[in-house]
Amino acid sequence: MKLFRTFAAIAALATVAACATTTETPTPPKASVGSAGSWAYGFDAGSGVARATLTGPDGAKLVEVACQAPNGEVQVTDWTWSRASVKEAVPVEFAIGSGKAAPIGRIAPAADGRTALQFATPSNDKVFRALTPVAPVSTATATRVHTWAAGGATRINDVLNSCRATGS
Repeated sequence: MKLFRTFAAIAALATVAACATTTETPTPPKASVGSAGSWAYGFDAGSGVARATLTGPDGAKLVEVACQAPNGEVQVTDWTWSRASVKEAVPVEFAIGSGKAAPIGRIAPAADGRTALQFATPSNDKVFRALTPVAPVSTATATRVHTWAAGGATRINDVLNSCRATGS
């Protein structure tokens, strides 16, 4: 009988302990996507716009980085957010290697009508100090991260070299 009461007491304590623990809903992990494709770079001398574009294997644009010389802002459009809800203001983490910028962007239809994450950062932003040819590049919001295809840092460098005013 004493053994029965001991087991009953242990069971009661376990039940109380289980009820006393709080159950937090875990934050879902960010959706993560990596891209593959090929980068192209171009400079329009007439408008002074330098542009690098990542095109996926299916021929669709995935990322575009553009800047107008001299000293324009670097405009980034990332179409991997195509299924995200439209938001006029969203915090963005733009990372190049160990450097990070935190612009406010928007998820909205781009010029081609497809929904994209769009943001701008100054061409002299400190994030570009971490720019090396092999630096990984990514864009992220609170719910999603996109790691760009290899070669992104090199193409960003091309855009910056065409966009920034250079002295003699």
